[in-house]
Amino acid sequence: MTVFARCKCFLKTNIFVKEINQHIKYASDAQFVLEYSSVIQSAGLSVDETLKQVKEEVARRKNVFSDNKKRSEEIKIKYKRLHPEIFKLQENYFHEKFLEITKLVSNSSPDQLALQLEGNKQKRYYSFPVFSNKFCDLLLEELKNFENADVPKGRPNSMNKHGVLLDELGFNEEFLNAFRTEYLQPIAVKLFPEYVLDGLDTHKAFVVKYKIGEDVDLGWHHDNAEVTLNIALNEGFDEGSLYIGPMAGEGKGVAGSESTVEEYSHKKGWGLLHRGLQMHGAMPIEYGERYNMIIWARSSSVRNLNCPMCMKKPDLEPPDTGRIDRLRALS
Repeated sequence: MTVFARCKCFLKTNIFVKEINQHIKYASDAQFVLEYSSVIQSAGLSVDETLKQVKEEVARRKNVFSDNKKRSEEIKIKYKRLHPEIFKLQENYFHEKFLEITKLVSNSSPDQLALQLEGNKQKRYYSFPVFSNKFCDLLLEELKNFENADVPKGRPNSMNKHGVLLDELGFNEEFLNAFRTEYLQPIAVKLFPEYVLDGLDTHKAFVVKYKIGEDVDLGWHHDNAEVTLNIALNEGFDEGSLYIGPMAGEGKGVAGSESTVEEYSHKKGWGLLHRGLQMHGAMPIEYGERYNMIIWARSSSVRNLNCPMCMKKPDLEPPDTGRIDRLRALS
């Protein structure tokens, strides 16, 4: 039997404070004030107010899984789906090029597979079409319908305040689980074998939304994932490109350093595949709305050895309850 747990760092590390564009640690009030008061005051902010925000985020994380379960149950009862057919994965949702790629995987070497993809082979990030334009349009209509529905909604993560958790909406069971195991995992095994090991056995999937007056950009960070797939769902916006750098811990790699950072422009239906620990961020959007589906694919066999958040062997504890998120599996 597999028991899922989380690293204790979940309540202490990687708490994003947007006003200073920094992930911080929180162990105690005294530690926080000693370590961060200078940078907070330099930004013209109140230390007390920032501390209050951080403690609110810690409190949210303590119940994040049980709250997610409650919202999911209420959404299942109250939300009327606009396009119920798209909640079950079908091959005709995919771009024809993606299906060609998936058929090549089993009989291709990693180098042969990489030749079929765009991106940067040396820095090991890859781009390719995933979904058809028609599916993207249907999904976007569903998401906007959900945004306007009178049901509870969770936020994607501590950095993105606007978007949709796809498990709460009901996409896991017949769509995302199959997509992860049947399509994403075979590609990831070839391109990033050391980040898959025994398999991508869990995921967190969500849609992020960028719009003037809401979330407009995304700070420099790495993901709580072994493998990330970022799929653009629409057009009709200006700017908002991603910037991609080195792996976490491999040099400073700050945004704007031309020697370490490269720009990636979104294309509707196309996905950017990279290792979760690869540093990246998003430039500000200047017009319109941008929607992207993000899949954080996770391997318990990898994260049992090294927590991607604290970069140490995980100190495990059971979560409160609910969905598998930021977790490591113990056999």
